[in-house]
Amino acid sequence: MLSTEHKANILRKAGYAVPAVPGSASSPYQTVQCWAKAIETLYVTYAASRAAKSLRDAEEARMLALLQMRSARALA
Repeated sequence: MLSTEHKANILRKAGYAVPAVPGSASSPYQTVQCWAKAIETLYVTYAASRAAKSLRDAEEARMLALLQMRSARALA
């Protein structure tokens, strides 16, 4: 299982606005638990969007292959 810090780093690399860790002046969170919950929520959203994109890409590839097969049959 990934740590909260690791998830925060993944989110940063993916371009998400990750809240600052509690204790810094720019952090809106009072406790580490609240911050971790916010990171977890963002990470779940990120993972779901990646899964949805993967499914869309797979469906697009399937449809393209089907169309190419039908086109090849029509030309034969």
